[in-house]
Amino acid sequence: MKYIILITICFYISIVNAQEPASDAVFEKIIKEYTLNEDGSMDFHYYKKLKLLTHFSFNRLYGETFIVYNPQYQELTINKSFTTQENGNVVQTPDNAFNEVLPRFAANAPYYNHLREMVVTHTGLELNATIELDYTLHTKQGYYPALMGNEQITESSPVAEEIIIINIPASKNLNYKVFNIRTAPEIKEEKGKKIYKFTFREIGERLHESFHPEYGTNFPRLIFSTATMEEAYQFITDQGAFNFETDKKMTEAVTKIKEDNKDDLMVALKLQELVVNDINYYNIPPQYTGFQARQAIETWNSNGGTQFEKSILLVSLLREAGINAEPVMVMPSVFYDKNTGCLQLIRDFYVQANPRESEQLYLSPTSISDQNLVFGMEYLAVFALNPDKPLRRENIEKPDNKVSMNGKLVFGDSLKCSGKLEAVLFHQANPYFKLKEDSSYAKKILSGSSKDVKEFSIENCAQARSIIKYDIENDKPLKNQANYYFFEIPACSKGTQSWHLNYLNAEREAPLEIPFTINESYEFTITLPQGVRLVQQVEKIERQADFGKLFIEIVQNNNEVKIKRSFEISEKTIPVSYYKEFKEMIDLWNEKKFRDVVLKK
Repeated sequence: MKYIILITICFYISIVNAQEPASDAVFEKIIKEYTLNEDGSMDFHYYKKLKLLTHFSFNRLYGETFIVYNPQYQELTINKSFTTQENGNVVQTPDNAFNEVLPRFAANAPYYNHLREMVVTHTGLELNATIELDYTLHTKQGYYPALMGNEQITESSPVAEEIIIINIPASKNLNYKVFNIRTAPEIKEEKGKKIYKFTFREIGERLHESFHPEYGTNFPRLIFSTATMEEAYQFITDQGAFNFETDKKMTEAVTKIKEDNKDDLMVALKLQELVVNDINYYNIPPQYTGFQARQAIETWNSNGGTQFEKSILLVSLLREAGINAEPVMVMPSVFYDKNTGCLQLIRDFYVQANPRESEQLYLSPTSISDQNLVFGMEYLAVFALNPDKPLRRENIEKPDNKVSMNGKLVFGDSLKCSGKLEAVLFHQANPYFKLKEDSSYAKKILSGSSKDVKEFSIENCAQARSIIKYDIENDKPLKNQANYYFFEIPACSKGTQSWHLNYLNAEREAPLEIPFTINESYEFTITLPQGVRLVQQVEKIERQADFGKLFIEIVQNNNEVKIKRSFEISEKTIPVSYYKEFKEMIDLWNEKKFRDVVLKK
């Protein structure tokens, strides 16, 4: 009888699995139409036809549509909204299903409380129902510098067909670039307009794997603009915020910080802390503010600002302190084209500062980092914003991120550990700011069983390289389990350990992107007392690929244990074709039995 029940259960499971759709929904059609009018105003027309395939699709994913806009410059018109049920019954969206709310990102931003989000609640939803929504967003002349768009073609469900149409006056030029998909527009001219029509078909759903390439650089994308980047740059710098004026209270705050900190670097870092920690951050995408910023005095007195506004504020304070500084905008370099001035590519606003005692710095006005941001910006196009100078792209060199640690450790008869270690840290793996502000931070760099630091000395502390020496002395003997003793090999917390890349799926569909390239190496000699032996000898594990190489060796010779571990990754993005090799290497590098020394008396 139990076999009959088991067979019946398996039969029903197979039926359910066979009927389960591959995706929660499918976009049968998406149309996005951009129009630049002769008077400089713009229209964006959007249409979608979405078929729901699972309960999750309408209970969680697509039960509502959200449209964010700025009513001071934009007017929203809902052209049609309805649901066609599986039996053909059409359910029109009722008036009370259209509700304007304050966008969540503007909730605590009083100056931007005029922004609106239209929440369209779709009704009549069921399995195999089809939602259709059509709306137009009209934008007044002058709100944007040009007709421009940054369209990522993928959605959270597959797209059968997506059409993007761009209409511009015949006297204008359209600059565009298509990424990660081969397609060209149909171009025609009629009634005094140039019309560009891009058609994309059978687009798979957006992948949700961890450690995805930043900024979605691997997804199909269309970028376009009727302006060059020089023209877009002039638009963003031609505003009153670039006077960088300060008032009495701001001057007093700068004076206080200068009294407590004598060198420019520490003044710059303390001013950054003030702006990051004491001024509220309004995380509002710049396209909803028309790429405009209030003056520094307004941001200061209102105790809050967008990232752009906080960068203006930090520059104003730095200049008041006598430190030359400029705001900068950054965007993914892979998408940058000087002929295509698309400000929607902006991902961050930073500050470039030039303290007299140190090298040029890049600082965030919204978060604190432990190192100059320049060492993580090699894949970004960086532009200083100065209304008195033409557009110029900053030269960002690829950093040589390294961790090198070596030392000699001795275990006494009671298996207490003592010894000396030296750590050499380069570029992004070097927490220069933290060490400069508080030398005791050097202890936090060290992880493993050698965390008991008796003394340390910072032999060198600079942006490019820091050298730290440690005296280790453990008051407690090693952990004992059935006469087996465990010692965790010393490591640096600022290298691969900081990625928390501890688990990876066996297969992967998208490229994997690590936080930064690294060359990390360790070499230790451990002296053991008589009668103590190494349990797990590891003789030369070596792996090599185009993106990097790995080496691990743990061997005993008489009473000495030699440990060598190194992992070099020279490419930030690992293609799918190399994923299995990378996974094998990172798994070996993180494997606990290769990070511990196991001893037996």
